[in-house]
Amino acid sequence: MKKENFLFQALCNSVFCAYGTQKAKVMRPDFDVAEFCRNLRATKSSNFKCPIEECGRVYKSLSGLHYHLLKIDHNAPTPASSPFTPRRVSKKGRRSHHSRSSAAATSNFLSPPPLPGLTYAEAQEMVEFHLDGTTVRVNIHDSLEVCSKDDCIDSSSDIMKETKPAMEQASTLEDTKVSLPEPHFTILDSYTISDAPPMPKSYIRFIERSTEELDAEVEYDMDEEDSAWLELINIRRANVGLTDVPVDIFELLMDRLEKESYFQTQICAKSEDIGAGVIDDEAVCCICMDGECQNSNVILFCDMCNLAVHQDCYGVPYIPEGQWMCRRCLQSPSRAVDCVLCPNNDGAFKQTDRGHWAHVVCALWIPEVRFANTVFLEPIDSIEKIPPARWKLTCYICKQRGVGACIQCQKSHCYAAFHVTCAQQAGLYMKMDTVTDTNIGAAMEPRPMTVQKTAYCNSHTPANIESQTQPLPAGKKQKTLVPTANIQSPEESREKMKKVRRILAKKRSSVPTLSIPTIPPDRIQEIAKLVSIPKKNQFIPRLIAYWTLKRQSRNGVPLLRRLQSSHLSRRDVPRPQEDVTEQYRQFRYLKRLRQDLEKTRLLCELVRKREKLKNEFCKVTEKATELQQS
Repeated sequence: MKKENFLFQALCNSVFCAYGTQKAKVMRPDFDVAEFCRNLRATKSSNFKCPIEECGRVYKSLSGLHYHLLKIDHNAPTPASSPFTPRRVSKKGRRSHHSRSSAAATSNFLSPPPLPGLTYAEAQEMVEFHLDGTTVRVNIHDSLEVCSKDDCIDSSSDIMKETKPAMEQASTLEDTKVSLPEPHFTILDSYTISDAPPMPKSYIRFIERSTEELDAEVEYDMDEEDSAWLELINIRRANVGLTDVPVDIFELLMDRLEKESYFQTQICAKSEDIGAGVIDDEAVCCICMDGECQNSNVILFCDMCNLAVHQDCYGVPYIPEGQWMCRRCLQSPSRAVDCVLCPNNDGAFKQTDRGHWAHVVCALWIPEVRFANTVFLEPIDSIEKIPPARWKLTCYICKQRGVGACIQCQKSHCYAAFHVTCAQQAGLYMKMDTVTDTNIGAAMEPRPMTVQKTAYCNSHTPANIESQTQPLPAGKKQKTLVPTANIQSPEESREKMKKVRRILAKKRSSVPTLSIPTIPPDRIQEIAKLVSIPKKNQFIPRLIAYWTLKRQSRNGVPLLRRLQSSHLSRRDVPRPQEDVTEQYRQFRYLKRLRQDLEKTRLLCELVRKREKLKNEFCKVTEKATELQQS
């Protein structure tokens, strides 16, 4: 037993001496570590890398790098792990993160990082020592260098003497504190606070300017096209030695041209006696093709394009006050729009979720298309869900393929396809009914309502159903047809489709009429007198030509925002009071005339009945006389 204790003590002494020898043989850097750390601190970096290329360790604190340069042996094949390696802390809360970070930092300073675990066989052959806070493992089969205890103590004291000045210098660097700037102020004896402005006697109110005040101001603003045109004109004027036309003069002239054209439009409307405010009683909704309306579902007319739609058909839950414009005239007044679901470009439009335009009636009839908001019926979405086969169908009315999406005839084994708007123009039977679903719900529960859509081609329209409309040229009213009991022959059907095809082609190729009035020459001269520029008589005609082209590119819509709502309006044209009085007088006269004619008709009817009774009485008397004589 004593022998074993002696051998174990000898082994410990040899290991301690070997570790001391290794510390004595530590290769230190060949530069001043303290000066290097001082320079590195001035960089204010967050990560500190060991300058020795073979090592490359990175520390988050300068003290860790300083200790690494002084204590770590860079001759070893694998650098020893630093006791200041940061540990990863999980972030599960603000308070727990702070406490765990503090605990982790404390444990990093007090205890070395744990070594990897050993198996039972490896643990039988390893001896583990804890020296100066460092864990060292030595294999019992490794050869150890033996040195005396005195040599080991002497080498350790030499290392401590060399590292002590550097450690003291590092501690003094850490203890130094940066002084914060101190505030300085000066007291002024002659400073006086100014009095507050007097309070107004009344509140500041915004009073909207009248039309006369707006007409006197310049409301026109230049855009990119105007800037490019004016720059080109100024370059040409500079080539001939003339001064440039200022921007304010250009805006003044354009503003006066716009307002003068609007004034001329009002004069023409008064002279031609355009029936403003007169609502057509025979107008029909362009979506459902029905002219009936109720108090909660009236027919609205667009003040710009005179489009007629029902409130429910177009998604207008409340009757608007004042002017009302459809979505196309409101959002794209100067550019024509095309429907992505059909080739026709007239009717009631709404925007899609991708910025395109489509007919409301097309979105209602194509089964895959939906409305994002079922109250306002906009925007139109789910167009991408339309199958490719529907896009490839050929409309048998307009004979176009791949343009828009078609629907097919309801008749089984009939593959006739047609666009929704083409079917409306051709007068095909198209009907929507609300039906009760009998397959859903219990016996006593209310059953859900579904919409049943029925559409037939011209050949398979049922005999006991009236067709919707007959095709008529643009501008004429649609009329209902007689019941289709007399089925048309194939020749008549083909002729009808040819006629509809010509009407649709004419509508698509028609150019809208632009209402750009001609300004009288005397008014142009008065406008030209407002400015004084060289060669004014040459510049004004060019400006008028540019203004006309710009109005034509915007389909005749005024360039001033305030005047756009009055363009082609049929409700806001002012009418003289005497005209209204005269029309009211004529209305009362016609009303009395109608009452008198009705009375005359009733008298004639009574006379006819009286004469009929007298005739029958005479015949009966004649027969009675003949019987008496016989």
